[in-house]
Amino acid sequence: MHKKALLFFGLVLFSIHVFAQQYGEMIDERDGKSYKIVKIGNQIWMAENLAFRPQSGVFTAYNNDLTNIKTHGYLYDYATACSVCPSGWKLPSNTDFIELTNYVGSDYKPKLMKVGSWSADENASNVYGFSGVPSGMKDHVGNFRALGIGAFFWSSTAAFEVFCYARELGKNAGNYASDQFPTNRNISMSVRCIQDGSSSQIQNDTEEVSEEYQESEYEEPVTPSYGADHPIQVGTTDYVVYQTQTCNEGQDLYYNYTEEYKCEAKKAASTKIKIEIHLNDPMYNEGTITINDLKTKEITPIDVEHIELDEQGNYIFTFSISNQPHMFILIPTKKELIWYSEWGHWMEHYFYK
Repeated sequence: MHKKALLFFGLVLFSIHVFAQQYGEMIDERDGKSYKIVKIGNQIWMAENLAFRPQSGVFTAYNNDLTNIKTHGYLYDYATACSVCPSGWKLPSNTDFIELTNYVGSDYKPKLMKVGSWSADENASNVYGFSGVPSGMKDHVGNFRALGIGAFFWSSTAAFEVFCYARELGKNAGNYASDQFPTNRNISMSVRCIQDGSSSQIQNDTEEVSEEYQESEYEEPVTPSYGADHPIQVGTTDYVVYQTQTCNEGQDLYYNYTEEYKCEAKKAASTKIKIEIHLNDPMYNEGTITINDLKTKEITPIDVEHIELDEQGNYIFTFSISNQPHMFILIPTKKELIWYSEWGHWMEHYFYK
């Protein structure tokens, strides 16, 4: 049986359906545009991508084609996305997305994808009415990617100085956005606004949150004061490199990266890498790496933002170059150093004596 009831929340008209959904309409007073909205759990989300054109900021239609705006809205960079939602609405935080996916449950992505907008192998069901569409994105170097393949949504949760958390839908989206790792703020993505305070203002539905899918909540890093018992100690170490190897991530027919790397043959090298750990500004300025090619005399200095020690005893040095995320990984057990470029999709291996 399909029951309907009408409720008024301010100027918003809703209808309640068997999936405990509440649908309605929101008018953006700034430009008069109308958006579908949907209640999922205790949250009220826009069920369409934001298509507001701000007076300033970085935003674009996909492929600079204005006909794409009707279906896909605008693509905004992070700074613009943070201030573009209408009054009473906000850019969702990573915590808001965690609440959404926890409520939807395991294999949540197809349940948030609009039927008829995705390829058949995505199995889109749109059970909760979120109606995600594959609007693509614009990467940090200006290339438009993944229209018809992936959906990408900003969160408001920043990470370190140049990164931010985001979400994506689509099997072939390319792993550009995740709750597990931060995203370059210079990318342009879609915005789905959430009603400000909706999580606390609306009573719980009778449907319980699925416990099959639970994520760990991201906590914004604070500025700690490292004590003498901190596992990472101040000091300088030189590593004499005798071999290097370059590996590049492969792409499929849609130019999506596959997470499979093809490595070139190892090359003889004469390189010295100096790693200095000083912990001057915890979480933001913790060390330096200097790569000195003894043959070409080329010196590459790197300012390290953050250093971590994983359970295997490997050191992970995080830094950015031209606002792009990079990692340098020291693996003592293998006598190996790896320079990993997340957005360049390459790894450089250094083997030391």
